[in-house]
Amino acid sequence: MAGAGQEREVSDEDWEEDDYFDDGAMDIMDEELEELQEMEQIEELEAKQVAWRQQVAMAMESGDPVNGLPQGLRMRVGEQETRDEEAVSPSATKLAPQPVAATRWEFWLLALVCLVSFCTTLHFTWNHLLAGPTREVGTGTGGPSGPPCRQCKAEWWQDFWQWRLQELEGQGRSEPPRGMQWEWGDSANNTDWYQSSAEFVDELVRPFADPGLGPVLHLGCGDAPVPELLLRAGFPNSMHIDIAPQVIEVMRRRYPVKEFPGLGFSTRDFLKSGPPADARYCAVLDKAGIWDWLQEEAPQMLPHLLRLVRKALVPPPDESVYIIATKQTPSELADTLASVHSSAALDFHVEATRRLGNSGVAWGYVLTVL
Repeated sequence: MAGAGQEREVSDEDWEEDDYFDDGAMDIMDEELEELQEMEQIEELEAKQVAWRQQVAMAMESGDPVNGLPQGLRMRVGEQETRDEEAVSPSATKLAPQPVAATRWEFWLLALVCLVSFCTTLHFTWNHLLAGPTREVGTGTGGPSGPPCRQCKAEWWQDFWQWRLQELEGQGRSEPPRGMQWEWGDSANNTDWYQSSAEFVDELVRPFADPGLGPVLHLGCGDAPVPELLLRAGFPNSMHIDIAPQVIEVMRRRYPVKEFPGLGFSTRDFLKSGPPADARYCAVLDKAGIWDWLQEEAPQMLPHLLRLVRKALVPPPDESVYIIATKQTPSELADTLASVHSSAALDFHVEATRRLGNSGVAWGYVLTVL
């Protein structure tokens, strides 16, 4: 009995030890189960989050609404996903902020549009509002819709006089440079427009110009005989200008200073440089010259021409004159003067009108400053 009791004790002790170890093992197993459950929950949440991200990305790509959001609400993707990740796994990497490259591109695009608009406005203002008067100053341009003014350019006249002087020597081309239809008659030794220089001086210059007020200024003199005719008519001092240097050299050889001390010849672009600054003139002569080809090729430059002529003339109350030989009829001249008289500074009065030459195309006018 004693042995059995002892065996009983031992068995109880063993059972208590086994029970003790079994309880410890159960605790460990419970903890492991809890950890496994937590991990499964985390994995489940992470799987849900991955699925949620995929759903959001697909919805943003297609434009479809995101399932599970209340109608009328939008999810701020960056902040919502960041909060979800922080709630699920604080150690998880946070989503990067949304890039701002698109906003910068929009800014630079807007800046480019503004720059183009500014340049367009500046171009329009300069060409249509500010450059109108400047364009008149011998720039060689035509009207807004007209052809360019060929004869406003020095190169055209140099080419013309090269042709004309060779023709006078029997070496010229058959046709002059493209431009106006010339009417210089059949003169063999000079280019006398309309073949009416003597008539021009005797009937217009002598009766209306006063040599006591100053010298005569002859615009676009060419190689016409006007300088010598002025001397014979009682005008001892005169300045003759032309844009082509080769014809000025011809005139200087024809009228040397020692024999004709009162005659001056100078290469000058009247529309660009204006009159010589050292004198005021009793008369400005324009015989089939600037007025004639401006009113045909660049009428918008006529006000500029009249300003320069008025600047060259002796000012009122003395009666200095602007004498023109042109193909314009009296009515055409009146219309032209009416169109350019935009201010008192341009007002000229037609003092006299004459027919010139035998061709029936030329008229002479004496204009006085009002």
